Amino acid sequence: MTTKADLERAIARCLHGLAAEDGWDHANAYTAHYLALHARAGGVLAELARDVEFLVAAEPEVLADALGAGLDPTLPDSSRLFLRCAHRLRGQKPGERAAVLALAALEHGVSPGLSERPDACWWPLWSRVEPTAYHRVLAGHTAAVYAVALGELDGRPLAATGSGDCTVRIWDLRDGLALRVLEGHTQGVNSVVLGLFGGTPSVLSAGGDGTVRVWNLRTGAQTHVLEGHTHGVRTAVLGSVAGRPVVVTGSDDGTIRVWDQDTCRTVRVLEGHTHGVRCVALGRIGDITVAVVGSHDGAVRIWDLHHGTLLRILRQHAGPVRSVAVGRLDGRAVFASGGGDSRLLLWDLSEGTSPLRVVDGYTYGVNSLGIGATGGPPVMLTGSYDTTVQLLSLADGTPLRVLEGHSAGVRSVSLGTLDGIPVAVSGSYDSTVRVWDLSEDEMSGTWSGQPEWKRTVATVHDGDRRLVVTGGNDCRVQVCDARDGALLRELHGHTDWVRSVAAGEVDGAPVALTGGDDSTVRVWDLRRGQPLHVLEGHTDWVRSVALTSLDDVPLGVTAGNDGTVRIWDLSRGEAVRVLDAGQGGPVYTVAVGGPSDAPLVVAGCDDGAVRSWPLRGGDGPPLVLRGHSDWVRSVACGVMDGTPVAVTGADDGTVRVWDLHSGRSVRVLEGHGDSVHAVVVGDGAERGLLVVTGSQDDTVRLWDPRTGSHNVIPLTGCTGLALHGRTLTVATHRGLLALTLFPFVRPGFEEFTARQPQS
Repeated sequence: MTTKADLERAIARCLHGLAAEDGWDHANAYTAHYLALHARAGGVLAELARDVEFLVAAEPEVLADALGAGLDPTLPDSSRLFLRCAHRLRGQKPGERAAVLALAALEHGVSPGLSERPDACWWPLWSRVEPTAYHRVLAGHTAAVYAVALGELDGRPLAATGSGDCTVRIWDLRDGLALRVLEGHTQGVNSVVLGLFGGTPSVLSAGGDGTVRVWNLRTGAQTHVLEGHTHGVRTAVLGSVAGRPVVVTGSDDGTIRVWDQDTCRTVRVLEGHTHGVRCVALGRIGDITVAVVGSHDGAVRIWDLHHGTLLRILRQHAGPVRSVAVGRLDGRAVFASGGGDSRLLLWDLSEGTSPLRVVDGYTYGVNSLGIGATGGPPVMLTGSYDTTVQLLSLADGTPLRVLEGHSAGVRSVSLGTLDGIPVAVSGSYDSTVRVWDLSEDEMSGTWSGQPEWKRTVATVHDGDRRLVVTGGNDCRVQVCDARDGALLRELHGHTDWVRSVAAGEVDGAPVALTGGDDSTVRVWDLRRGQPLHVLEGHTDWVRSVALTSLDDVPLGVTAGNDGTVRIWDLSRGEAVRVLDAGQGGPVYTVAVGGPSDAPLVVAGCDDGAVRSWPLRGGDGPPLVLRGHSDWVRSVACGVMDGTPVAVTGADDGTVRVWDLHSGRSVRVLEGHGDSVHAVVVGDGAERGLLVVTGSQDDTVRLWDPRTGSHNVIPLTGCTGLALHGRTLTVATHRGLLALTLFPFVRPGFEEFTARQPQS
């Protein structure tokens, strides 16, 4: 007897055979869209997913839904490779999808079996980024994800997420599908919880609109609204007090409310915090239910919910307490607290007045934490503004694993299982939810420390070899081989983050100019790996540096948080001019451009203005160019149609092209959805000016500034760009990589000469 699965399998194999015969590039739309669904229904999706050309040709969203979470052990590694980057494939043409898959493969040290394609505008050359643990990205929210919670319904593993887009989403974790979008809140959703409310499977959401809303998990209908707080509600938890089911909430109004689930009325209001309540967790001391409450006033308070009495006040945190979690260690009740003071504290719930353990090293603080198990001893899970999710031993605080992949701070985390496999789920300011595999085979190795962000990159020739020079959060300047990214040497001297680097030649030798948060500018001999000068004068962070020359004198131009632009004679290691931007705030970026006989210093500032001074001249006030509405983060100079121009990127998400003769904005390039942190330009013989920009919207874009048309490269965490020929080198918060632009040469795309490597 023929079953439905038999029919689906036959359809899948027929479609696969036709596509293989015609070539995946010529597969019809039905095959691209529906083949994955037929293959899944017929039980042959794993077999099909081994064909990497199918992964490129298939409709990304449909294929990702068919593959699900990617935790099925029968699926090939290629399917996990696809799922790592499926969220970046949506809306891309097949050539660009192939390039993204090829880059993901390079990042994780595997071969995707893909060749450069003529329909791709870029192709990866090499990658030197730290591989990430396997995770599935759930995309759909349009703003930061403030809250995640795990649960199940009728055996189906679920996640609930709350976002700044005012919605709650219910996800099927097995398939990676959004089952429902719950709308009703009028401000962001700060907290979600899954469980029984009045005996009915429900999801509770707490919002900035001051309400707690209860939704039927099966139907998505809103069943109750708990009102009483006078400011936004930050947290909500389900529990019971003396056998009575309750909801406990904390608010920016500084109070904790206990609600009776049956009547939806407040039965107790707990007061005492002097600032808003950020987090609440419930535990037990003997037969008493207690609430552990963290606040922006820096204190943790423990309340007896039976009697409404305050048991203890713990004041060990030096900043706001953002998260608390309750668990058990060696048979006793414990809780952890974390916040804005870079420390994670572990306490005895019953009697501790001093922490059992202090875990330091959270430079950006702890936004969220959970306690649970992954098949062994209990662990803690944390999320931080440093973009990482971290797994630590609850027993001694030893770091076990760092989970990297988010491109912005992690706001919320939760521990659970998916079909028996331990997982972590995280929500981030990058608007995504990520499901991380914590199974033993994914847990091998240990974490060596905080992520080492690359902040800046530049390139320069040393004879027949081209060098890549980078700086980042680890205070080091690294020199790499541009052919494969191999590390050649490290330059030590800066004592804080290196934010900017420029590279060029002085007296025929390759040099680098670097600026750091230690307020110094350093000049390096790249051939010998030695410092030439330490330039002191800035009184705050040095944000940007540039190299140029005037009358055969090599000059460095630097800018920083002290509001000045400084010009240095690099032969003598001395400052020759100090230019005051006059706006009282930081100067974020600087470049040199303009007419060859009258070069200009061009700077971008925190007041949204671009300022320029003659490189040769006095210390008079600058020409001020206005148009951006937010901080100007990046600038590069070039020539468009014979006219010297400056190209600037800003926190308003726009890129502007300025005529340096007239000071007018001649083009606004729109398309980025977030701050533009990096700009570089190149001159092509036939094409003219090429503009490349990197943004916090997780894209790098290639622009024709004359028309505003552009190509999009989905690339996470770009912080710096350097362009040489058709090779684009990209600094990211996870490392360094190189791409070739327009891998199949077309008219006008042969070579681009970078006017100025800009970070």
